[in-house]
Amino acid sequence: MMKKILKYLTFIALPLLVSISCNYNDTNFDLLHKNIDPNATYYVQFTDASKSLETGVSLAGDLVDINTTVAITLMGTPQSEDIVVNLTLDPSSTIDPSMFNLSSSSITIPAGETSGSVDLTTLTGNMPVGETLKFILDIDAGDYNSPNANGTKLVYMLKRIQFCPLVNGAADLAGTWNVTADDNAGNPYGAGENSFTAVANGTDKLDVTGLSEAFINNFWGESVIAGNVFTMDVAANGFVTIPRQYIYTTDYNGTSYDYEIEGSGTWTNCGAKPTLTISYDIYYAGASEGLASTYAAYLTVSHLGGTFTLN
Repeated sequence: MMKKILKYLTFIALPLLVSISCNYNDTNFDLLHKNIDPNATYYVQFTDASKSLETGVSLAGDLVDINTTVAITLMGTPQSEDIVVNLTLDPSSTIDPSMFNLSSSSITIPAGETSGSVDLTTLTGNMPVGETLKFILDIDAGDYNSPNANGTKLVYMLKRIQFCPLVNGAADLAGTWNVTADDNAGNPYGAGENSFTAVANGTDKLDVTGLSEAFINNFWGESVIAGNVFTMDVAANGFVTIPRQYIYTTDYNGTSYDYEIEGSGTWTNCGAKPTLTISYDIYYAGASEGLASTYAAYLTVSHLGGTFTLN
């Protein structure tokens, strides 16, 4: 009997659902764009009023400007005519006009649209190094300014990073590197870093000898019997890469094992001496997972590496 009642109620409900659905065909878009009231109140405000941005460095070592947008949004019904909103640089800005280019001093919201934008580009060569500057804009739309004060003031924090290029390419990074910060410092199982040497191989490569010896000897308990040299790629923009490659052969109870290395990092050249910060792992030849990753529970972090300073 209960099944018959449920079935009967279902047949009654279905026509009602169909009837209800037929009465609500208008989408939100339709409601916004049909029967527009030209006298309806609207406001404008910045779309993303807060950003923190830094300049960059190209692969060739050249400065890269900050390129971003300044956008405003219409809060209300789209209008039948263009809306032009003037922008003014706030007196509390700490960036000088000679340090940036704004593609226009006003933003236009086209008729029927709800947003508009202009482009902001820093003139990085004119900016002070390592100092964060405030770029602050105000909206000037008269009575149509947003009542929310946070929406009418844009604050971008812009910084030119400190970058000191290599004068002689990889040769500036050749020599003996000492450990200054070990990512696995204090590890009770001996997974620590050690000093290593690097020799320039052309202008963009280093041949590295001795890295990870302490790890393979002390933590892994094997002695290096061959190899122990690999190549590190040095990019002019401050990055280094250790492509996956053979690093050394070890001996364990009369059996030899081949290992590979892979990693990445950065170099700096602005202090008294260059530094290298690298993160890497050691792999059995052909293995997909490295030793540090596999045995992370016995390490401080799940990789090997740290910061090294050129002696």
